[in-house]
Amino acid sequence: MARIDLLDPNESDDPAVREFAPKVTAPDGSVGKHFQAETHFPPVMMQVYEARLDLARRGDLGTELFTKLAVAVSMANACTYCTGAYAKQLSPRLGGDEATREWQLALANGDLDGTEALVIDFALDVLADPDSVTDEDFEALRETCEFTDKTFVELLYTVNIVSGYNRVTMATDLGYDHDYPEEWADPDSYPDGFRPSA
Repeated sequence: MARIDLLDPNESDDPAVREFAPKVTAPDGSVGKHFQAETHFPPVMMQVYEARLDLARRGDLGTELFTKLAVAVSMANACTYCTGAYAKQLSPRLGGDEATREWQLALANGDLDGTEALVIDFALDVLADPDSVTDEDFEALRETCEFTDKTFVELLYTVNIVSGYNRVTMATDLGYDHDYPEEWADPDSYPDGFRPSA
């Protein structure tokens, strides 16, 4: 059970929140629990939501890579809730839930390759220990993936925003409410643990 009350933004006394609410309300009228939790502080909820959309839709990384990064960061933080949320968003891009699960296992087992692996490994290094990132790490992404300064800032903000969502959902103990199978989002579901760097 959640550790804080969950509020429906559609029922807020604040007209700005009610105007925002349709963005996070599913066709069946449901609102994800993390948005219900965040409704306690609407200005931040709305601004962080818009920032996440800008990163996903207007950045150099592109929506698919942004979403893969979000899954990877959520997996690394052992956030079942956010792993399931972002995996469900990734699912139609990869051909369904089973294909997304296979991608998760490849990530967990260190079996990704190419530029995708370089970008995700960089992001997870930033997450684990930002002080460990080197000039050589930056140069590798500049040369191999044609990263610009803007792309690096996008990537760093992606790690921050997703990790922030992870902490909100984990600390408030939100119950799982996604269509993606919960057992596939659970950190204990990776047979060999989580070791993305090959």
